[in-house]
Amino acid sequence: MLNLILKDVLIQKKYLLVSVLYALFFTLCFKSNPSMAFGMIPMMIAYILIAGACGFDDKNKCEIMLNSLPIDRTNLVISKYLSTILFIFIGIALAFTFSTILNFSGFIHMDRLMNLEDVFGATIGTLIMSCLYFPLYFKFGNQKARYVLAGIFMFIFAISIFLTNKIAKAPISFMAYLNNQPDWLIATFIAIIAAILFLISILLSIKFYINKDL
Repeated sequence: MLNLILKDVLIQKKYLLVSVLYALFFTLCFKSNPSMAFGMIPMMIAYILIAGACGFDDKNKCEIMLNSLPIDRTNLVISKYLSTILFIFIGIALAFTFSTILNFSGFIHMDRLMNLEDVFGATIGTLIMSCLYFPLYFKFGNQKARYVLAGIFMFIFAISIFLTNKIAKAPISFMAYLNNQPDWLIATFIAIIAAILFLISILLSIKFYINKDL
């Protein structure tokens, strides 16, 4: 399992370099909007690395090779999801590193640095993106699923902008209700929903992949 995860990282050195450049560029672009920067940069990095890993497997027919080895298909599916979690942390680390260094060096001025809420939001957003993408990937392959992945990312990006601009216009009663709830309760509820979606997505992907003819 660990070797499968490492494979997804080591095969895409080019995309890792691109991820570093993207993190630097969009940190500068979103310097006036820390919430957007800390939320979208990790998701963008994860998107690049997920697409890169799946694209490499598809281009080099890795599925055929891996399925010729004594490796259970369930493990192959789970390794993709675990790789996604690693990609999330890579994105978070890059966003935190560049924003902190540029802020303290005086190149940019952000109102605040990355906090746990940013990490939580980026993680949940990326998990939802991967939960929607992987069942399609294991069902139809990368050629079709990559367009879905791009669409999902753009949809989440648009929703993030919409929520950032419109949250102040939400009904006062609803905002008051949320403000009266402890942060840990809201975070726990969101985490439980995300965990359920994650589990359902894994089970669907395993079912599709086991029944897939290679």
